Amino acid sequence: MANRRVGVVLVAAVVVMLAMAGCLGKDKALQPTETSAQAAERLEELLREAFAQLPSDVTVDRRLRVNAVPCDAPSDGGPEGRVFAERNAEIIPPASGAWSVTVVLPILSEFWEQKGYKVITDERFGNQHRYTVQLADGYRLFIRTYDRDGSYDVAVGASSPCVWEFGTPDPQ
Repeated sequence: MANRRVGVVLVAAVVVMLAMAGCLGKDKALQPTETSAQAAERLEELLREAFAQLPSDVTVDRRLRVNAVPCDAPSDGGPEGRVFAERNAEIIPPASGAWSVTVVLPILSEFWEQKGYKVITDERFGNQHRYTVQLADGYRLFIRTYDRDGSYDVAVGASSPCVWEFGTPDPQ
């Protein structure tokens, strides 16, 4: 009989702990974040810093600027309703041909590694290269190069981690 009581008490304690953990986990997932506007501004800063490493005659063609793309909440384990910001640009070499866009990858990859960013993707094969780093706070920067029969297209971009558009789950 005593063993049965101990078993019931242990089961009850485990149920209470799991319920508390579930509640705490939900509260943790619903904590405030940066706003999508703050995330977008951070992306601009990261890209300005990266572009400053390139030759002075670089031309940056800003292709895509989005501030609030829905996140894939199930894939990152977080709650639905969050968004991320993204920036993409094309690097255009000077008409003088003084340098090639192929220098962008080694310059930026070395710079980002020196800053301590974690390398997520480093695929340098054939005519296409993909290189992605992640910062400690979840921001990502990337380079993509494509050989177009002797001329290269180079895209550089950044994306934020998932955030609440207005900083909290409830719009304010």
